Amino acid sequence: MQQIPLNATLREGLGKGAARKLRAEGLVPAVIYSAGHEAQTLSVAAADLEKVLRQVTGDLAFLALTVGQDAPRMALLKELSHDNMGRRFMHVDFYEVRPDQKMTLEVPLEYTGEAKGVNFGGVLNVANHSVTLRGLLQDLPGSLTVDVSKLELGEAIHVTDLALPAGVEAVFEEAYLLVACAAPAKAEAAAPAEGEAEEAAGAAKPAAKAAPAKDKGKKGK
Repeated sequence: MQQIPLNATLREGLGKGAARKLRAEGLVPAVIYSAGHEAQTLSVAAADLEKVLRQVTGDLAFLALTVGQDAPRMALLKELSHDNMGRRFMHVDFYEVRPDQKMTLEVPLEYTGEAKGVNFGGVLNVANHSVTLRGLLQDLPGSLTVDVSKLELGEAIHVTDLALPAGVEAVFEEAYLLVACAAPAKAEAAAPAEGEAEEAAGAAKPAAKAAPAKDKGKKGK
């Protein structure tokens, strides 16, 4: 997974007043969390944060975060909050990741190609748009490409069919479906035979009413 560079600065002022002052200067209050260490309060330039978001594919931002003159640190953009209008960054949280720390992340799937079965009336049904992967952050892909061009009618691709980078594994309990080329729906039942149709039509006609009996007059004595 590609690391996106981002510079940050340690900040000392805390509270709402200090945060408002930072935002007025075009900066965003930030915090970086790290397992086994105390959280650090930072600030990042709003313009730099916008550049990072433009480079992100999917929902995951993997950063090379440089704080002051320190060496870059591997980090994830954990949470980003906006104002009520969604136009201004209010606060951002980062999570530091050790190089030897395995992560479990949801990675988006990108489907390419046209299934062969589609040319024979099949329908491509996508069952999942992402997959859960586990591995070192530097080994995890930002997304996975799934080529469906070889799918014939009735064929499918499951999570176990994915080609994953070395050291990366898919996390699942069952070999669930990703995408399938479904056969076309069966044609409607054939029309009934001609004789059967006539018989059915006759049965559908209402029965003719019986003619009223003629009134026979009384015979004279």
